[in-house]
Amino acid sequence: MKLKNFFRNITLQEQMDFAKNLSVLLKGGVSINDAVDSLANQTRPGEMKKILLRIKGRLEKGVSLNTAITEEGEVFGKVVASLIRAGEMSGSLANNLDFVAEWLNREYSLKKEINSVLLYPKIVLSATVLLGGGLAIFILPKLVPMFTGLHVELPLITKIVLNISLFMQNYWLLIIAILFFAWLFFYLLFRITAVKYQYHRSLVHIPYIKLLTVGYQLALFSQLIGTLLRSGITIDEALSIAYDGATNLYYKRALKEIMARVSKGISLVETMKAYPELYPVNSTSVLSVGENTGTLEESFFKVSDFWSKEITNETKNLPTIIEPILLVFIGVAVGLIALSIIMPIYKLTGNLGV
Repeated sequence: MKLKNFFRNITLQEQMDFAKNLSVLLKGGVSINDAVDSLANQTRPGEMKKILLRIKGRLEKGVSLNTAITEEGEVFGKVVASLIRAGEMSGSLANNLDFVAEWLNREYSLKKEINSVLLYPKIVLSATVLLGGGLAIFILPKLVPMFTGLHVELPLITKIVLNISLFMQNYWLLIIAILFFAWLFFYLLFRITAVKYQYHRSLVHIPYIKLLTVGYQLALFSQLIGTLLRSGITIDEALSIAYDGATNLYYKRALKEIMARVSKGISLVETMKAYPELYPVNSTSVLSVGENTGTLEESFFKVSDFWSKEITNETKNLPTIIEPILLVFIGVAVGLIALSIIMPIYKLTGNLGV
């Protein structure tokens, strides 16, 4: 996303509501100008309202909805703009807006499913860091003067944890600056296309992560292609739009090569079979049947449904994989900090007993 659009982004939910509500108004016989004006008036103050008002202003100047949306930059994305353009060209704008809402809903549901599963590990890790940090920074330093006053030799683990906590207390501004610049470094690093491509490529080769990555990309890709074909767009143009909408650069490069071969008259499914790690055999077999029977559109929807369910099942199983790892991490982290506090107390009581 370009910097100029960074601070005026809108959510998938807002885009979905826009497409759905606009479709309802158009099907009810409301003109495009009045429909956008109505949506702008009903929308609460915020970025979406500003965008709708700008679109309304452009429509009043006689431009098409596609042009008005495209002038918003990457706020809506090329896929949404392309579907709207195809609807305007074919005279089926209301139906295509339903397709837009359907596609955005699928993307939104997949992301929501994955984020909901990852919420638990995030909460547990955050709580562990806060608990461990609180013990190390606020409790341990207050006990040290008592230990040193009674001439108790601090264990090695206590010295290590104490030195870390004292460093954090004395140089917390430096730590924050280092973390910020580290984040900025990696953020800029992953903006480099070559680095981002290698990262996206690695996701397709890491066990388990591969299944989630391939499944997510195939579910959205198949849903999008099926939607585009249903709206009357040719396979060549559908692939071009899918290329613009692809989020994984490794898939994007493969799509570019597939587009080149399809443009030469080679079968779409045959070109996809050249990338078995990106397009598994079970998917290409279904698409092959659809290509041979003239039901390719429906075959893409079947593939999308299959991978959507597969992603849902895998994300439901994810906690059973993550929980043992989290338990080990929490046990080690909290255990080390607890030992750093308990061991000096144990030595102190031992010395008093002598």
